[in-house]
Amino acid sequence: MPYRVREPRCCDPFDEKCEATMLGDQRGPAVRALVQVNLAQEAYAELKRGLMAGSFKPGARLNIRELAVAMGISPTPVREALLHLAAEGALLQQAGRSFEVPRLDTESYEDIRQLRELLEGEGAYRAAGRISDDQIEELAQIHDALVEAAKSADFRGLLERNYRFHLQLCAAGGSPRLQKIVEGLWLQMGPLLNFLYERRDVPKHGARHQHLNVIDALRARDSRAARRAIQADIAGSADAILRNLKNA
Repeated sequence: MPYRVREPRCCDPFDEKCEATMLGDQRGPAVRALVQVNLAQEAYAELKRGLMAGSFKPGARLNIRELAVAMGISPTPVREALLHLAAEGALLQQAGRSFEVPRLDTESYEDIRQLRELLEGEGAYRAAGRISDDQIEELAQIHDALVEAAKSADFRGLLERNYRFHLQLCAAGGSPRLQKIVEGLWLQMGPLLNFLYERRDVPKHGARHQHLNVIDALRARDSRAARRAIQADIAGSADAILRNLKNA
């Protein structure tokens, strides 16, 4: 029996036309309806995108049937996708049919932050030597959309653009292995940023956003400057995140 489908979805996680809001939020579900191709794989990709984009809060319980309804598919591929994410450490499997988004403590966050600075710094360093002008322009457009989202207090849109900027920058470095490791860190980092922005404790970026310094370094093909700028961007939110974790 074929799966029921709500509407076609966009399979590109970086496509501007594809967006989602929080699970249980009055604005809509955190996942989108899927087409029938390889539904377990598609469900995995969609849930992975939602975690990295901060669509789920730390401690949120993900119910298989609720997610299946939101995606317009049967529970079986959703369960397979959740089990895959749990095996990767992105989710905790609870008794029964539910999964939970892990909560991070300060020590775990510091470990992730330091690894992100090291690995995303390497990705930016590599990207500066091989990125195309079109790719740089795309990053600039993502940052412009991020700024507009911040001006309108669209924190969901801000989180979406921020994760896309970081992941596309790393992808431009040309190392699938590095990209996979960085994505694994973002699976744990995305929900924490949701927690931060929900409290409206938005990190301050000073007179000039580090994303702009990244873009300038890429245009100049300056690998060291690109590394420094993305590392400074990651470090810039540390105080606000640690403050919220300690007060949670």
